[in-house]
Amino acid sequence: MNYNLADPIELKSARNRISYLARKKRRASVKEIIRRRTLPQNNYLHLILSAFGAHFGYTLEEAKQVYKEINKDIYWYPKTNRGKTLTFVRSSAELNKEEMAKTIDRFILKSAEAGYELPLATDQEWLLQIENEIERSRRYL
Repeated sequence: MNYNLADPIELKSARNRISYLARKKRRASVKEIIRRRTLPQNNYLHLILSAFGAHFGYTLEEAKQVYKEINKDIYWYPKTNRGKTLTFVRSSAELNKEEMAKTIDRFILKSAEAGYELPLATDQEWLLQIENEIERSRRYL
């Protein structure tokens, strides 16, 4: 369970839970929750990935792959184990706000270069229109 320790009621709840686990001699994990990116950023990324995919005929997963390929320097990392180096791909959940903004900007630019302009996060009317189009197209897939 996640507790907001700035809220006195939730703080008391967290303390009670820790006390209970201590009395039972249980193992427990306590860690700070850090928001790496904002929820609006995440929602916006998901929306433009869906729009991109629908326009170019990609599934959402394929669109995500294209997006990560465009942002290789941020997503891909090498790891050496037993003398062998493999390349792995980070999850977007690991990105901070600045990294996320940078990757989104690049994706928008590359999409425009490919002939499909994606809406900016401030283009609310256009975003709603795209959201409706994506929803309509899901019915037929």
